[in-house]
Amino acid sequence: MAVTLVAAGALVVPAQPAAAKVDPIRALTAQFVTGKGVKLKTVLQVRPKGGKGSVTQELGAIQFGPKGPIAADLNEKTRYDKGFFDDADNDERGVRKSLEAPGRVISLPKFTYVQGPRAGQGLPEGKYWVRKRPLPPVPGGVIVNVFEPNTVKTLIAKAASTRGGVVRGTTTSAKMAALSPVFRKQFGPGGKSESGQISTIAYAFTLSKEGLVTRLSVTMRMPVGGGTVVDYTSETRLYNWGTKVAVVAPRAEAVIDEKDVKR
Repeated sequence: MAVTLVAAGALVVPAQPAAAKVDPIRALTAQFVTGKGVKLKTVLQVRPKGGKGSVTQELGAIQFGPKGPIAADLNEKTRYDKGFFDDADNDERGVRKSLEAPGRVISLPKFTYVQGPRAGQGLPEGKYWVRKRPLPPVPGGVIVNVFEPNTVKTLIAKAASTRGGVVRGTTTSAKMAALSPVFRKQFGPGGKSESGQISTIAYAFTLSKEGLVTRLSVTMRMPVGGGTVVDYTSETRLYNWGTKVAVVAPRAEAVIDEKDVKR
């Protein structure tokens, strides 16, 4: 009788609740807190098929506001493939090689400040920064902006697979231009190359157990006319979500406005 009662009792033990499903959009928007942000590293390769190209690394932090990124401080450096400058004479080669010097970009709501190759040559003595119009406060090399909730939601919904925390799919530059404000600013409102052609894009991003993107891989194949195709390959690591970030402008005395720079 005792054995029977114990067995019966075992049958009525309530089942454990299933683990709550992670919501990547809610996880992302929860990070949009003033004074908080994320650190990242992006490596972008741009290379014509069968030709010589470049590799650009961007490393730094993005600062959030209540609606998303509002500022960024990124160090960048570009390296060109060996032989990329062989068609230039000695003087021109020196100018082009200067493009491999380290640079830095500080993006704020009203202005963007650039230092290094983006600032150009011949700045007045004591001026190290050029102030320009505001640019999106994200690395140019990410291609797919995973800080836009609607963009992330759409790419997940249209993904070919979402297994093991990895979302994989394909789209086009035209669809991305219609979807992403930052993509439109980087690649034009129609997402077409100068020859009027549309690119194919493959994306994959890894979600943490909290639902935050920790890795992003994007490949964009862009036909540019004349049978030439340029491949963009981007790898981004995102880490320290929720860290304190406070991006500030350079010292005023070290800044010159773009319109005042004599070329």
